Amino acid sequence: MLLARMEVQMERSINRAVKLLGTPQEYDKYLSIKLYPPHGCCCSHCWPETWRAVNSFISPYGHVCHEGDAVIGDGDDKFVLESHESGPEIIVYLALATASTALAKSIIDLITTFVKSLSKEYRKQPPRIKISKRQLIKGNVEEETIIEIDIPVSKESQKQIEERIKKLMNL
Repeated sequence: MLLARMEVQMERSINRAVKLLGTPQEYDKYLSIKLYPPHGCCCSHCWPETWRAVNSFISPYGHVCHEGDAVIGDGDDKFVLESHESGPEIIVYLALATASTALAKSIIDLITTFVKSLSKEYRKQPPRIKISKRQLIKGNVEEETIIEIDIPVSKESQKQIEERIKKLMNL
């Protein structure tokens, strides 16, 4: 039941990305980078400082509030950021992603902004955040944790995030 729900949610996310990016509806060519928080809801009401920082970071392209989404970037160097209660999600069309180091840098910087800002939301006990790669392949969600890090984020963790995202995007 949970797996079927994940597949439906992922299809919805990709379908929104298809409309926003104007890219083909080839489900297996999309990559989802999902940030899983330590606990609880991740909306702008529950993470106000984090979403303020993220919206400031993405401000040239718009902003995300509640359970919304936005296209980040220009030309082929763009991706979709979605806000979900379960955690933020970045949707990338792989045909664009594999050719662009600028796109990878934008995604890395956005993830770093999330992780650094999130540490301000959790002042008492530093939690861990999980970053996963998800793909819809032949109708099934394949998910793999690419990194789990403690927040506040260290320079070493920042470097690991950068390396793992570049590897995901074949750079």
